[in-house]
Amino acid sequence: MNLKYNVLLLDGHTVQCISVAKSLKELSNVHLTVFCELKISYGYTSRYPDQKLICPTIKNDNSKYLKFLISFLKNNQQDVIIPLFNDSAELLSKNKTEIERSGVKVAIPSFDLFVKAHNKEMLMELCKENGLPHPRTAGLSKMNIEKAAEYVGFPSLIKPNFSSGALGIKYVNNLNELKNKYKTIEKEFGDSTLQEYVNHSGVYYNVMLFRYENGDYSHSVAIKIIRYFPVKGGTGSYCIVIENQELVDICKKTLDCMNWHGFADFDIIQDINTNGFKIIEINPRIPASIHAAYISNINFPEIILRDCLGLSKPVNIFKAGQKLRYLSMDVLWFIFSNERFKAKPSWFKFFEKDLHFQEGSISDPIPIFAGIIMGIKKYMNPEFCNRKLRT
Repeated sequence: MNLKYNVLLLDGHTVQCISVAKSLKELSNVHLTVFCELKISYGYTSRYPDQKLICPTIKNDNSKYLKFLISFLKNNQQDVIIPLFNDSAELLSKNKTEIERSGVKVAIPSFDLFVKAHNKEMLMELCKENGLPHPRTAGLSKMNIEKAAEYVGFPSLIKPNFSSGALGIKYVNNLNELKNKYKTIEKEFGDSTLQEYVNHSGVYYNVMLFRYENGDYSHSVAIKIIRYFPVKGGTGSYCIVIENQELVDICKKTLDCMNWHGFADFDIIQDINTNGFKIIEINPRIPASIHAAYISNINFPEIILRDCLGLSKPVNIFKAGQKLRYLSMDVLWFIFSNERFKAKPSWFKFFEKDLHFQEGSISDPIPIFAGIIMGIKKYMNPEFCNRKLRT
């Protein structure tokens, strides 16, 4: 890539912004702009972006956010936009045609394809139709609760169709519990599904891969997530990069059935009764765990950028066995987990071979402190804290 390319990253408040920004700036011919909701955020305090702009909060007013974005694009020619969180990814997907009129490429599929992956009910239906491994799942409504419960059985989970970080997921043991908890979930999150509870070992798996338009794939990155917060299921705080062809094949078959084009991130769980893997969900955008790919020599941001620009595929040499720790989340895990002194590897092991930290590095340390401040602010908010800890 000899020309200079202008890239716009959205969601500078997310931890993945640090890794994506670093990955892109290492290409040396990228001018990087980041939209941030706050100055105290990962993206705004990182040294990697060339330009940092405070933008409207998309959750508060997505029409205002869209106007801000389109106005910026009219006055600042960009080559590629990469969203890093669900809200912006959905907004870009819904408005992809309008946004791309400015000449920019949006690194997210159009909405009809995007929603097949992002909507948990639609994804589980696709898995059922194509014989892909998944938990028994049924859509929920006031009219079909009993029918859904009969098909899925108990124990089971109520899962909002659109959510992130395990927010809104509720465990239920019987029909009365289901009816009572469903009312709260429907009011707060909208449409939801009832999903079979899979008896698992306490770890889950994440697979990241990129499917090209012709059906080819980039090198895939699978990680084994050993610790996460909330402790009953949430954001990974300690993981190891592994090699597992069975996991990768399941994900490739799923994306082939969808005729997917672009990056995808799978959450997969293993049933300890059968040892079989089951697809839980797909994030059709870059996840928090993207740094696990970076430390394994797979540069997904470069893959995305080159694909959007119609350039040749990069050559990456995969390196398994790397370990990634999200320290602020791991502190929360330590506070709330009953396994804090039994963890393997030990929670107190801060220096080990091939260990990397998710929030920053010696070369870019300020985001670490920004992350601590953001975390304190979040958990000082009683509403956020209750929602997170009730999951």
